[in-house]
Amino acid sequence: MSRKPRVANPSDPVLWCKEAAGLMARGDEKGAIFCYQESVKLRPGVSDVWYNLALLFEKTGERKEALATHITAGKLFPSDHRFPAERARLLAESGKYSEAVSAISGALVISPHSPTLLANKAGYLIFADDPGEALQTAEQALAIDPGCSLAILHKAHAQAALGDAEKAKDTLRAGLSAMPDDCRLQKLLANILIRTKEYEEGLASIEKVLLLDPNDAESWSLKGAASAYLNRKEDAVSAFERAMKLDPKEKAYRKNRDAVRKG
Repeated sequence: MSRKPRVANPSDPVLWCKEAAGLMARGDEKGAIFCYQESVKLRPGVSDVWYNLALLFEKTGERKEALATHITAGKLFPSDHRFPAERARLLAESGKYSEAVSAISGALVISPHSPTLLANKAGYLIFADDPGEALQTAEQALAIDPGCSLAILHKAHAQAALGDAEKAKDTLRAGLSAMPDDCRLQKLLANILIRTKEYEEGLASIEKVLLLDPNDAESWSLKGAASAYLNRKEDAVSAFERAMKLDPKEKAYRKNRDAVRKG
């Protein structure tokens, strides 16, 4: 934003929103933020403007401002589940899983029959070290929508965390029978298969993921692990190096590659 945006009538909140939309189309996200801020000063009672403002803050890397905007908007619009739900997501992405559980619970008070919100809560509960509650929450989501893939994913994740890998594999296979191209389900299945020393099947599962998404570093790492356990060293090294190229910041990929070479 080289200079502050202007509108013909600065006291008209609609004009500020229109200007924001135009600036976004031209790639000026900072300018759009300014316009939305001017709009909510003049007319704070439009929830979508607050929501767009929070998303723009996040898009420009201003995550604290995004979180603060969702908190403010949540107070202004207590019947809109989007604001506590987005607050929960931001908290979870910052590693604050217990706080995320609390926030998503607030969203569920507003919209208690949303399978997506329930599935998200299950995911946060897993990372908050409460797999038992996560399993129950995922099952609640599936009772509403048996085809909710995110709930299936988190149900299996919770089962695995509770030490029942066989049930987790059964859950994932049942989900994949209906959604064979779901990379998240397939990748978790591969992960569990490798951990339970079913290396050939784990490798076959992760190969399916890579056909659908060849740019996922974690999947290449899983292929490297399965290949290493199967003593296919060249394939393992190649897979870990592909993971390194896709995600250079992850040190584990280089460490695993070097371990395979030395072995």
